[in-house]
Amino acid sequence: MLENKSLLISSLVLSIGIIIGCYLLASKPATVVIDSSSKTKVQGSILLNIKETSVLFGISEEELKKIMAEEKQILNTTGSYDGPMLPYIVIEGKQYFERTQLLIWAQESATLHKEYGF
Repeated sequence: MLENKSLLISSLVLSIGIIIGCYLLASKPATVVIDSSSKTKVQGSILLNIKETSVLFGISEEELKKIMAEEKQILNTTGSYDGPMLPYIVIEGKQYFERTQLLIWAQESATLHKEYGF
């Protein structure tokens, strides 16, 4: 009889521990590399600068600039570019990117398996 009580209490303690552990894991927010204030700012804008675009894509500003330079070099060298180019406009010497066109470009480039060879 005492053995059954010990087994029941042990099972109960273990079950409560599992339930509490699952609750703590489920309620803990996911770790984000990018701070939430910059992510919120990026999500609210239509035109994005280079830094905001790199945050949106999850790549560095340098990688984004290299993509732009490589596409421009191919266009200047061959006179044409196969597939979609990274869409941007220049205002007073600064590049700005339109959010919707960026998402379309990313989808089309991924479909074509574009490779950039920095």
